[in-house]
Amino acid sequence: MTMKREPNIDKGPARIARRISGPAYRSQQAETLVGHIRPIKRDTLLIKIVNSIAELMMQGVWRPGDLIPSESDLAQRFGVGRSTIREALKSFVVLGVIEARAGEGSFVRESTSDLLSGAFRWGLLLSERNMADLVEARVLVETDCARRAATSRTAEDVARLRDINGRMADSDINQGAFMARDNEFHIEIARIAGNVLLQNISSTIQAMVGIWYPSTYYQQEIKSLTMSEHTAVVDAIAAANPEGAAEAMQEHISLASERLRRVMENRGDEARIFPAVF
Repeated sequence: MTMKREPNIDKGPARIARRISGPAYRSQQAETLVGHIRPIKRDTLLIKIVNSIAELMMQGVWRPGDLIPSESDLAQRFGVGRSTIREALKSFVVLGVIEARAGEGSFVRESTSDLLSGAFRWGLLLSERNMADLVEARVLVETDCARRAATSRTAEDVARLRDINGRMADSDINQGAFMARDNEFHIEIARIAGNVLLQNISSTIQAMVGIWYPSTYYQQEIKSLTMSEHTAVVDAIAAANPEGAAEAMQEHISLASERLRRVMENRGDEARIFPAVF
C-alpha cells in the first residue's frame, strides 16, 4: 500500500523567519539598496547618516513593517563605522520611528494613529535641525496653555504643579528623572488649560524637549534656575493672572533655550541633533 506524502509546508513564525533571513531575501534587500546608499564623507557623520536613513524611509525604500539591514551591512554600504550606525538607529528608536526587537533586528514602525506624535517629532527634528523652530513652537503653545490654566485652575491643580516642581529638587534625582518631571510639569499645565488638542500638542513638544534639552541638566545651578522659573509660572497661575502666567512661561522657555544654545555651541555640530545620544 502506497502512503500519500503530505507536502512539507512551513507554517507560522518559523516560516517567516526563514523567509526574511534566507539568501533570496538578503539578495532582494541588497538589490533594493543599490543606488540608494552611498559612502559618506567623514565630517558630521552622524547628522548625515540620520538624514540619509530618513530619506530612505520618506522615499519608501523602507516601509512600515520592513526589517532594517544589520548594523554591519549598513556600515559597509555607508562607508562608516558600526558605532555611527548604531547611534543613528538609536536616535530613530528614541523618536518612535524604528522599533528594536531583541533577537530579530530593527523594524520601521507601523503608521498607526498612536504613532502620529512620533511622526510629528521626527519630521520636526529633521526638517531644519534648528532649535529656533522648537522654541517658537513652545512659545506659541505653552504660553497660551499657561494663560488658559490661570483662568481654569483649581486649588488641586496648583497643588499638583507645586508637587511636581518640588520633586525636581530631590537630592538623589538623576538626569532622566529630572527631565521626566520637567516634561510632566509642562504637560500638566496643558491639561489644566482644558483643551485636549493643546494637551496632545504639548505632549508632542515635550517629547521633543526630552530629546533636545537633557544636555543642559548636568549642573545643579541649571536645575535650580529651572525650578525657580517654574515657580514663577505656578505663582501666576495660582493668582489667576493669565498674562502674568504667559509672560512667566515665555521667559522660562527663552532662558532655557539660551542655556541649551550655549551648551550646543560648546559641544559642536553633532550636539545640534539628538543631544541626548551623546
